[in-house]
Amino acid sequence: MSHVLLLHAFPFDGRMWDAVAERLRAGGHTTTAPDLPPEPGLESLGAWAERVLEDEPGTFVAVGSSMGGYLALELWRRAPERIEGLALVGSRAADDSPEVRENRDQTIAFLQEKGVEELWPGLSERLLPADAPADVVERAREIALAQDTGRLVAALAAMRDRPDARPLLPGIAVPALVVRGEEDAVVPLEEANAVAGALPHGELVRLAGTGHLPPLEWPEETARVLLRLLEDVR
Repeated sequence: MSHVLLLHAFPFDGRMWDAVAERLRAGGHTTTAPDLPPEPGLESLGAWAERVLEDEPGTFVAVGSSMGGYLALELWRRAPERIEGLALVGSRAADDSPEVRENRDQTIAFLQEKGVEELWPGLSERLLPADAPADVVERAREIALAQDTGRLVAALAAMRDRPDARPLLPGIAVPALVVRGEEDAVVPLEEANAVAGALPHGELVRLAGTGHLPPLEWPEETARVLLRLLEDVR
């Protein structure tokens, strides 16, 4: 059985993986879902990766949703011998374009002035499909609004300044999945397909009826897909 490291999306915490983690544990695996960044002031993926590697003993399968996928790739950069498998869920390998970096800066300024409650309505429109079930929308909102502004600012800075991870992809010779919701408004299908194609053992999995956050929107199917990856790892 494997140990699975579940890395969450922005602007959430490890609780976004609760329903998936429960199903993985029922399948005999162990899980950890840390809150990122570990504390305000850690404003680089490298600093997060070092903290995670200190906290996680042994080997693991790294599973990252959106922002968490960026960290999963940074973990590979620093400690490939510790990673037995990889799943990128609604994530990408490229670094931010200048336009996106500018948007990150604007979001940081907005957060610092008005807080996450004011940020959430516009963000949720991008992260969740218009027809997302009410309980999913409410759970996402509940987790987002519980976040400390300082930690979210640190997360935005880390995403803005992350390196391009595409050169790493051909060397990731472990079982790997790229999971994309068919209604994802953030990561285009062609980009997800390119990442999967660059991974030596990569596979693109498309989930109908979900947007950018399959672990929250459809945890049953997300867990099923991950359990298949864990079989490949074993």
